[in-house]
Amino acid sequence: PCRSFHGNTRLLTSQIVSYYESINQCKQELPEYFNFASDVLDEWARLEKDGRKPANPAFWWVSDEGEEVKWSFEELGSLSRKAANVLCEACGLQRGDRVIAVLPRVPEWWLLNVACMRAG
Repeated sequence: PCRSFHGNTRLLTSQIVSYYESINQCKQELPEYFNFASDVLDEWARLEKDGRKPANPAFWWVSDEGEEVKWSFEELGSLSRKAANVLCEACGLQRGDRVIAVLPRVPEWWLLNVACMRAG
């Protein structure tokens, strides 16, 4: 389903840029274990839920025919957790395993990538 989002994305972009600049200048320590799905997406979902960040789509896909799919950070987190559970429990995926996904660039392709990141 299509949901409308609004908000100022410049604040988020400037925060990201300043964070990476601080890492590049060795002002912040890199974590030993980093997982984009849990360390970034889940944090942004929490900030949106707490009202400390305006609602913006985490994922916005538009097909050649104009069909749109929009997922909030919370939705992308929830869907990727479900997909990661299937991969780990039903398929036996373990941290460090390699995965190849043969799909066109549809929303599920991106969801599978986030789920694989989440699974390690």
